[in-house]
Amino acid sequence: MTTNPLPKTIDLGAEDEARRLWHAAQDAKTRAGADLVALIEALDLGLHAAEILVIQRLQPVKDRFPATIGAQLATPTPEVDPHRDGIHVPKVLQFTDVIDLLSGDELECVSPGMHRGWEDRAFACRRSRAVARETIGITLTAAEQTQLLLLAAYRNRLFRCPPPVRVIPADIHAALDPLARLVERLLQPS
Repeated sequence: MTTNPLPKTIDLGAEDEARRLWHAAQDAKTRAGADLVALIEALDLGLHAAEILVIQRLQPVKDRFPATIGAQLATPTPEVDPHRDGIHVPKVLQFTDVIDLLSGDELECVSPGMHRGWEDRAFACRRSRAVARETIGITLTAAEQTQLLLLAAYRNRLFRCPPPVRVIPADIHAALDPLARLVERLLQPS
């Protein structure tokens, strides 16, 4: 099998990268029935694809959000800087923030740290959700929120904490379905 070498420089655009990650997540999911690494790969790549797509869709309206959220929707320059990017992780929306912004108004605020400032957190959460809903047109149900939070929890435990961790593959597989519905809706033209 011959492969072409990678070009010297690759510019990754948001939507192209999200689609690439999503296709890789789908490919990993097909192998995930018998391979824990593939299951974890499907989880991480899928969540990152969703993060990228939501950030991309919300960037044009970042000024309608409180400054704390607007700052997380700003993107750094494409060039990687060892000090800026290696020492200080850029502040961008995380998957839990995405879940929060896309949740129905009656649902619990699951990323309260994102809603800080002079406004009451509950009010700020509802106001930010209204902007996201108007822009993206997606509202998560309580069941979807719960399933997606489970994926976020597994990602945190698997990638941000050392073992031990108890993995229940059936729970991850079940929660990947709401993620697939979310990403497919995000990939549709707005």
